[in-house]
Amino acid sequence: MTHPADRDAIEAQQRAERQGEKWFQEQLRADVQQVMNLPAARRILWLFMQQTGLDASPFATNAMAQSHAIGMQDAAKWWLNLVRDHCPEKEAQIRREGLAQAKPKTNDQEPEE
Repeated sequence: MTHPADRDAIEAQQRAERQGEKWFQEQLRADVQQVMNLPAARRILWLFMQQTGLDASPFATNAMAQSHAIGMQDAAKWWLNLVRDHCPEKEAQIRREGLAQAKPKTNDQEPEE
């Protein structure tokens, strides 16, 4: 432990903490970008966003149900904020791919009875 008046040691410790945080943020950015380049990861994130009701209203007449819905949305927002911060172009791609996958396939033939 350093003495509280030892400015050099305090500044060195703060520099080390800043350097560690910078490294963490750089690694996080690289990891998010790498994961969002995987189509499977984008599909899973889309499903997670849909299951948590991210784009839906959390309103409910029951206070506990509303709190639960808000908590679920917060979890999805954490992921979405990572995407927005580190690779914002992927958000539109996630939504576009998810919506395209959710659309029912059209058949040119009538069902046989």
